[in-house]
Amino acid sequence: MTDRLPQACRALRVTGADLVDAVCELSGRPAPPRSAHPVRALYLRVLEVVAATAPGALQPGDISAAASVRSGLLDVQVPGPSEVAAQYIEQLVDDLGIGDLAQLAHHAALTWEDAAEGAATVLGFAAPGLEETLCELGAHSLVDDIAERPPQRWGRLHTQAVRAALYLCLADLADALIDASESTPTPLRWRSGARQGQESAEACISGVERHILVDRAQALPPSKMPVWSHPDVAPVQFTWRWQLRPGTSEHITHGCGTFPTPFAARHAAECAITAMAAGRCDP
Repeated sequence: MTDRLPQACRALRVTGADLVDAVCELSGRPAPPRSAHPVRALYLRVLEVVAATAPGALQPGDISAAASVRSGLLDVQVPGPSEVAAQYIEQLVDDLGIGDLAQLAHHAALTWEDAAEGAATVLGFAAPGLEETLCELGAHSLVDDIAERPPQRWGRLHTQAVRAALYLCLADLADALIDASESTPTPLRWRSGARQGQESAEACISGVERHILVDRAQALPPSKMPVWSHPDVAPVQFTWRWQLRPGTSEHITHGCGTFPTPFAARHAAECAITAMAAGRCDP
């Protein structure tokens, strides 16, 4: 392991064998099957290439920005290492045959929004001068066609749209590793709350005992649901938030959301507690 991978393991409190699963949960993507599954192997290769970058060279979001620049969705300057990582991700996806590509799309729980974004880049709708409504209709029409056809009947545009969407999904995964490896969370002891899906913990900040709550924020809209159901993949159905209170029943004094999983919300809360304790932000 490079230094970045062990740091991510420490921040997320997992072993190296569980790092892929933890990073998937942090980014809101389902973890691939265990053992020598090809999707797990591909995810690990993405994490390893990101881990080769020096600490501090990248910020969370840099690789997603680089992938969006390469797709024509953004026109901004990105750090050199993020461009290299985005290019590597593209090459990994481009090397997949149609069967492996479809398997990756299913296991990554590619959403309707993801697919529409990929379709828009392929159809050139990132170019100026086109009406937004026309762009959206064209992209969604292509996604509907992708969803209805078996992968063996995908044409060039269908395949390119799925590849473009997966570039962005894997870039999100890479950024989740950057986030974890650069973070310094304060470990908290979480316990089940009064309602289903609710979790709580306590932390002492500047001598004051604070109550931290993680619970559901809202149900996901249809656009954020997977294009295809898969027996091995449980789709994310809600967003989550964390809240900080002076005690168990007082009004909220600080809160943040939304996050794709309770794990991601807990991690964000623990990182915020560290920042508050160090005086970098107000409780």
